[in-house]
Amino acid sequence: MVASAPQDQPRLTPKGQATRERILTAAAELIAAEGLSALNMVGIRRAAAVSGSQLGHYFADKRALLQALIERQMQAVDFEFETFDDAERWLDQNIRTLRRTGFTGIPTYHGLAGQLAKSDDATRAALADGYRRWIVLLEDAFGRMKRNGVLIEDADPRELAQVFVAAHQAGGTMAFVYRQDWPEADALRFAVNRLRMFAADPAERTPRPPRRPRSRRRTA
Repeated sequence: MVASAPQDQPRLTPKGQATRERILTAAAELIAAEGLSALNMVGIRRAAAVSGSQLGHYFADKRALLQALIERQMQAVDFEFETFDDAERWLDQNIRTLRRTGFTGIPTYHGLAGQLAKSDDATRAALADGYRRWIVLLEDAFGRMKRNGVLIEDADPRELAQVFVAAHQAGGTMAFVYRQDWPEADALRFAVNRLRMFAADPAERTPRPPRRPRSRRRTA
């Protein structure tokens, strides 16, 4: 299940949508490379190769752009869980995405959150709303698993949803700190193993070991 798009987003032509996406990608890359403090409308205009009037057409100001960037990251999240295999595929997909970005370029949601939390109250409120929406999506998914007999009656869908969101954010944040994928891999493994504790099928309750990264340097 993917988060729904906001209802007030204007309709755009394919060319307009491509331009808007190019602006958002340029903003995300600037944040990842130089931090939020380096983000300004002039820099975004140059990085996206658009004019000032084009940038103003899609985003009235920096706050509007940041909130659109948060919304785009929300749309990239898929919580379509029906089985434990779905949860394992979700874990693998997260790690593949982390490795593909190489901790540079377009950051993941948790990478952005660490930077955008330093912004204004409205941006922090948008981030908080994103987490709440994730919790609702996961709670619905785990509720379906419970109704379908995949999880036992003692399973609490909301508690499990909060575990998944907390693990996703904390593991991803530390992955960007260390510039390695093992914090995210370990945190998500903990979350999926926590879900397995409530499996109706005893064979599914066995915890899976963390996926070891290709290289794990020792860190002080």
